[in-house]
Amino acid sequence: MANKSKALGSFIPLVATVALLAASACTGNLSGNGDAPGAGATSATGGSSSAGTPGGGSATMGAGGPVDTLDCTNHVVDPGPSPMRLLSRRQYLNTVKELAGDVPGLEQALGQTEDASAFGLVQPDVTQVELEHYQAAANAVAAAIVTDPARLDKVAPCASGAAPTECAKSLVTKLGALAYRAPITDPADIERHVQLFSAGIATSYAHGIELLLQGMLQSPRFLYKVEIGTGEKVSDKAVKLSAYEVAARLSYALWDSPPNEKLVAAAAGGGLNDAAAVSSQLTWMLQDAKGEKLVHRFLETWLHLGQIDRLVKSSERYSQFQAPSFKESLKGQARAFFDDLLANQGGKLQALFKSQTVFYNKDLGDYYGASGTDAFQSLVKTDGTAAGILTLPIVMAVQGKPDESSPIYRGRFVREALLCQQLPAPPANIPPAPTVMAGVSTRERSAQHASDPTCAGCHMLLDQVGFGFENYDTLGRYRTEDGGKPIDASGQLVGTRDANGPFNGVQELAEKLAGSAEVKECVTRQWFRFAISRFEQPVDGCSMKSLLDRFDAAGQDLNTLPQAIVQTDAFLYRRPLDSEVKP
Repeated sequence: MANKSKALGSFIPLVATVALLAASACTGNLSGNGDAPGAGATSATGGSSSAGTPGGGSATMGAGGPVDTLDCTNHVVDPGPSPMRLLSRRQYLNTVKELAGDVPGLEQALGQTEDASAFGLVQPDVTQVELEHYQAAANAVAAAIVTDPARLDKVAPCASGAAPTECAKSLVTKLGALAYRAPITDPADIERHVQLFSAGIATSYAHGIELLLQGMLQSPRFLYKVEIGTGEKVSDKAVKLSAYEVAARLSYALWDSPPNEKLVAAAAGGGLNDAAAVSSQLTWMLQDAKGEKLVHRFLETWLHLGQIDRLVKSSERYSQFQAPSFKESLKGQARAFFDDLLANQGGKLQALFKSQTVFYNKDLGDYYGASGTDAFQSLVKTDGTAAGILTLPIVMAVQGKPDESSPIYRGRFVREALLCQQLPAPPANIPPAPTVMAGVSTRERSAQHASDPTCAGCHMLLDQVGFGFENYDTLGRYRTEDGGKPIDASGQLVGTRDANGPFNGVQELAEKLAGSAEVKECVTRQWFRFAISRFEQPVDGCSMKSLLDRFDAAGQDLNTLPQAIVQTDAFLYRRPLDSEVKP
């Protein structure tokens, strides 16, 4: 690319194509809303095709949404916004486990919270119901500790003859440092905590500790990842994070859990003071059991594979899907593919889209004409029916309807998840989908989109891509007929920077995507959103260029993305708070 820094993220071809939509009533902001897989927990469309807006939720543009063009012509260190993030459900549970061990009933008390996307979805306000769940969870943790003498003695020991208030202060400084991910040294801060203990000590020492624990576990410093930064300027728009804040960024990004003793010791000993030190810590963290599956977690989240548990498929047509073991097999197959991709195929972007290696067990053997066992076995398909993630059955199932395949969902998946294009919202007057009928193929039923002026513009972008997947039914099984007629899997890509043109079938589509600079850039965008927990902004041009350059230099190896992201301005710094910046 002649000028990568200026060309980063250019969407001019798509914008030109979308101009056609005005004539077809497809107006609206380029957001991730609308007729998307995942719009309802009981819908068979259960996985969003948009990496930025799972479940069809909207993504605010500007402060919260992605941008089309990213520029790095005049580098001034600016990490961009650093919003205060609520712990995800998984992070909350892992953090409590580190603090207090297993707590019976905790998950029920916490409720089924809906996490904001790891891919940049704007975090909604905490509702009253969620506040009540956090209170119930804090009460459950505190009760589990104080009603178990051995656990109470471990968490809040108080020797015979010792002043209970001093024991409480010790708890605040020791447990507080773990709960808040930073030392508590301010005497006034410690005293505020001890007041909670004092309110219960008249009843008993255990009750005082119970109130103190309840308060700490409902504190914003526990529930949120709070970052203040230091007074040490890197530029007018950036300050260094404290070593403890860096440790928390690393641990929650890699492990979804708080810093362990080794990482805390590194923070205390100056082992996180610069980019090289951060890179060094990352190396052993990735080798830890909690970190070795980080890229797997990225791939699973990016492709919304967890949505498989919410899918509904026609029990009449797809009885195989109703067995609980079948969904687990679909997930296990994807994990086996990711293991092979990252360990044996060099983590290459090309292999992500073009790999011919498939995996099967006893539930999935009939997909490939094989007899499987409980364990997954590999098979290389050279007949053109396997193309990496594009033909993974779980991906096809998530991007399918209850009783048929869906060119719309699959086309949107390519546009939003793989090309990072933000599509217009659908019009309000969408006609109902044609009924599935014997003797009529999905492609024939979709012909209405081309003839109806209300639909034609949008569906030119979607259906013509999704038709390429028609050899795969709603469970991702290969087929040569649909509605009793031969499959027509021809399609066309338009509105891309470098992948436009006709194709026939998924294998030819995979060739286009694997060789596209736009797709390569999209992968780094998705990783940025996953690791930084927000959309990229105009000020992130240099962070994105650094990430893309390192990915390129490593031969587009997905395994190198963790090291690449921790070297960016967006990860290493934060914008200054006026009260924290020294003149």
